[in-house]
Amino acid sequence: MKTDNDNYQLISDTLVKSGVFAISDIEGESSLSREGIKKNLHFLVKDSILKKTAEQGRNVKYKLAITDDALEFLFTYIEQMTIEEFARAWNIGDSATKKYMKQFVDDGVVEKIGTPPRKIIYVYVKETQNGLFSREQREIIEKNYAFTTPEGRFLKGVKGFMYWAETRSGRKDIENLAQEYINVRNKYYDQKANILLIDATEKLTHIFNEDVAIEKLFHCDFDALPVFGKTYLSQMVRIAKSGQTNTALMMSIVEKMQGGATHIIKQYDIDCIGYIPPTVVRKTQLMTFIAKQLQISCDRIILTKETSLVPVQQKSLKKVEDRKLNAQKTIVVESKKKYKNILLIDDVTGSGATLNETAKKLIAKGIAQRVYAFTITGSAKAGVFDIISEA
Repeated sequence: MKTDNDNYQLISDTLVKSGVFAISDIEGESSLSREGIKKNLHFLVKDSILKKTAEQGRNVKYKLAITDDALEFLFTYIEQMTIEEFARAWNIGDSATKKYMKQFVDDGVVEKIGTPPRKIIYVYVKETQNGLFSREQREIIEKNYAFTTPEGRFLKGVKGFMYWAETRSGRKDIENLAQEYINVRNKYYDQKANILLIDATEKLTHIFNEDVAIEKLFHCDFDALPVFGKTYLSQMVRIAKSGQTNTALMMSIVEKMQGGATHIIKQYDIDCIGYIPPTVVRKTQLMTFIAKQLQISCDRIILTKETSLVPVQQKSLKKVEDRKLNAQKTIVVESKKKYKNILLIDDVTGSGATLNETAKKLIAKGIAQRVYAFTITGSAKAGVFDIISEA
């Protein structure tokens, strides 16, 4: 026997597919009597889920109300929706719909997935169990944690942590897991709140022994933390390199890099910048965007990459020797000018082979006396790290 929930499913499907409707539009599809349908509709109007287009008479039709409760109701029966479907359900234009949806996204009621030109969809954001966490845990997780779901949703803060904890960690003791996350952060960041740079120079000695050409290697953040996976900033880089054009997200990455870049340039008297070129061709290149947006006034040396018919990414090579050879064969440095201190900038440091081999070429050609390196993220696995905090 069909229930009221079946009728609510019918109402939701009708709103999404056809928009505003009259009782007669769903009467033939419902197992309920006309009076039963009226009863359902009465409660939905009373609860600000549906809105009537007229008070009474043959012109009475129903559309979705523009409220949080209405969205919660609709998403109980519909997994995801588009702007066009919301516009039909609300019986308003696309432009007005986009304004309302922006507010619902800003308020955390729904989550927007995708960026143009791809299809944009919206999903409902279930309330997270904030009560599980202490104030300190909640504040640190909200500020520092993020998780990208398999379908591409970028969940920030407590939402992301809860999703990871419930679907990936294999743990039931989420409160203890949250405290473990705080403890790991305290260990790796030395309890410094405002991180400006991570000095990872020691890592190069661990990997290359005496064959190190870089004076100093810095990261904005670690690529990943033990147990808890990729950091917030690393997740942002991953999305920015996925091939989608997300200018706002890439600008956020640039803003996080700006303070560190300015500090290095001033501290080490940098007189030239070089950006490591990407291997994979993408519609929007993160490094190209960074090179345009970072506020740096010194000279820039052009680095190019020669690739074969099948470009080989450094991260696909497991052995350090293979990575060194790949960098030796592909990175090309040319300059008629000589510089004292050159700063190389890259997105992610794996072994550091690309940076180190590029530095060796710059020094061997007499283009640079000393070479420094700065990347967005780097591994936390090897070496001793020094955290440089903002004053």
